[in-house]
This record gives sequence, C-alpha cells and structure tokens, in this order.
Amino acid sequence: MISLVLVNLTVYLTDMIRIKHIKSCYHPDNVVCLGFTTLQTVDKDKISETFDRLKARLAANQFVESVSFSNNSLPFNYYMSMSPYKYQGKEIQIARHPTDIAYKDVMKIQPIKGRWFNKSDIGKSTRPILVTKHLDEKYFNGNAVGKVVSDSRNKYEIIGVVDEFKRSDYEQPYDAAFFFSNPESDKTWILYSDILVRVKPGQTENFLKVAEPELMTVMDPKCWVVSTQNSLENMRSVQNHQSEQKRLLGLLIAFFVIINILLGVIGILWYNTNLRIHEIGIRRALGSTGIKVRRLLITENLFMGILALFVVALVFIQVPSIRIFHVEDPVMYLSVAISVAVMIGLILISTWIPVAIASKIRPAEALKTE
Repeated sequence: MISLVLVNLTVYLTDMIRIKHIKSCYHPDNVVCLGFTTLQTVDKDKISETFDRLKARLAANQFVESVSFSNNSLPFNYYMSMSPYKYQGKEIQIARHPTDIAYKDVMKIQPIKGRWFNKSDIGKSTRPILVTKHLDEKYFNGNAVGKVVSDSRNKYEIIGVVDEFKRSDYEQPYDAAFFFSNPESDKTWILYSDILVRVKPGQTENFLKVAEPELMTVMDPKCWVVSTQNSLENMRSVQNHQSEQKRLLGLLIAFFVIINILLGVIGILWYNTNLRIHEIGIRRALGSTGIKVRRLLITENLFMGILALFVVALVFIQVPSIRIFHVEDPVMYLSVAISVAVMIGLILISTWIPVAIASKIRPAEALKTE
C-alpha cells in the first residue's frame, strides 16, 4: 500500500514538472492586451471605418512595433472555444484560435514545420490553419502539414505546426490550432475581440499611460468602452500566482504524505526487527558480527521491498483504475522508475535505524527471556 501511494505521488510530481517545462509557441514579453466592451449594436460601415482608423493610429504610436487584431487567441485567459473536426473519419477536438497575419510578429511565433499565414491565404475556399505539436504527433504521426480537416461547414488545410499554446504555465495545453482570420474583411472582430500590441522594449508602462486616450480618440464612446488594458507579463504573473497557490497546497500534501510514508516504513521495519531480536541474539552468540547482522536484515528488507514494488508497478501499469492521476505513458513509466529508486532509498534509511540498534544488542540481553 505504501508503494502504491508513493507511485501515485511520484506521478503527480513528475507530471507537474513536465507541464512546467513544456515549450510555448509564443513570447509574452513586451506585449499589451487591449480589450473592448460593446455598448450597443454597431453597423458594419462604422466598424470598417473604426478598424482602419484604429489600425493606423496604433501603428503610428511611437512605442508600438506591431499590432494584431485577433479573436480568442489571448494567453493566460481561461476562456476557450473547443470544436469537433474530422480527419479520415476520426473526430478531433481542437481549441480554436482565430488569428491574423500580424499575430506572428506580435507574439514572435516561429513555426517548427511549414509556414505562417500570408496574404496569399486571403479568400481561399480551403482555409489554412496551423496546429500544435502535440496534435500533430497524436493524430498525424508528425506529418500534419498538407493534411485537410473539416467541420460541418468548411475544410481546413494544415499549413504549419507550432509549439504548444499554453493558457497557463501549470496547465496541460489543449490540442489547439490557429485559424486564419482577416480583420480587413471580417469587421465583426471589434464586437468581441482583444487587440494585442507589441511595444518597444521597456516601453510597456509608457504605452499603457497613453493607450486609452489614444484609442478613444478613434472609437466612439457611445459604442465601445475600453474594458482591459494590461501587459501579458502581468496577466501571466497573476494567473501563475493563483495556480502556484494550488500547486503549493499540493506540494505540502505531497510532503506530508512522504513523511508518513517514511514513518510507516520505519514503523513496519522496526516492528519486524524487534520480532527477530531472539534470532539476532542467537546469531551473535554463534559468532555473527554486528556488520553481518545489519547486512543480512538490510538485504532481506530490500528483497521484500523490491518484490512489493515489482507487484505494484506491474498492477499500476496494467490497471488504470488504481491510478489517481492519468498521464501519458512516458510520464507513467518514468514515475514508476523514480518510485522504485525512492522506495529503495526509504527502505535503506528506514532499515538502518532499527537494525543498527538491534545489531548492538548483546546475546545475553536478547536471550534472557528464553
């Protein structure tokens, strides 16, 4: 039972470290998010005019490098749109992130395969998308570029692969894809989208001071109001702080469990050693040294511990129902291997204390009750 608890605990800790080190496709440094709330219905002509003026205004700002008008592609935000898509009869759930051409420059995205969107993609009947690395490997065996997926209305050609889109540093990324969106033809973006602005290094605070006045000189305050203006780094810090509190609680519980595992192993082995005091006395009387007694008991306990771990590892791998945390196979195998090494260490530590005491007992004291 101790071995089973240890394996599950190791799986939890190993997977947490793995998620933290997953590479994200974007770079949030020096990026500002500007969000809007629509106060009333706006006609398309007014949206088009506002878009053109707003784009020009932001591009002309002395602190700005690039601007992206995209929808639902904001990192460190738990709102997400999942939709089913089909490929060769298989259904794939994909988190949808509509983005424009400039999103690549704002977020400094470098496709690891294929290419990013460009002007040649405007107006295509089969719409281009880029998928994340995990989705590429899971459903396309690493050969997603050139494949076509579809929903009930459209077909989408995969033109590239990027690293994972992480909503949080501590959350397992969902299978996601960037869908091409052209804000110049789709004027509805301003009804519900955020604008991402990459500013020059060290100019985030200066831009935030002038962002709202700049925008409201273009946008009609009767139709829109600025609801969000924040840097992605700050949003990341806030969200990580909230996630870290949960993780810290998990680590405290894990530490408590490890201490109890150690005490449990010590208690079991101490009790087992005390039951063999008379046997130890006889061995000492027949000439066994303290070193030989310690070596014998440690070897026996290691054998029993490794045997128990072998059974637990075999059952853990074969029976999913006993796993508290369900993770990918490589993480599970690594966790089992780590658990074996940790348990062997615990057995050595836990055995040494009672065995060291028992091996010093004089034969006469061990046999006085016989």
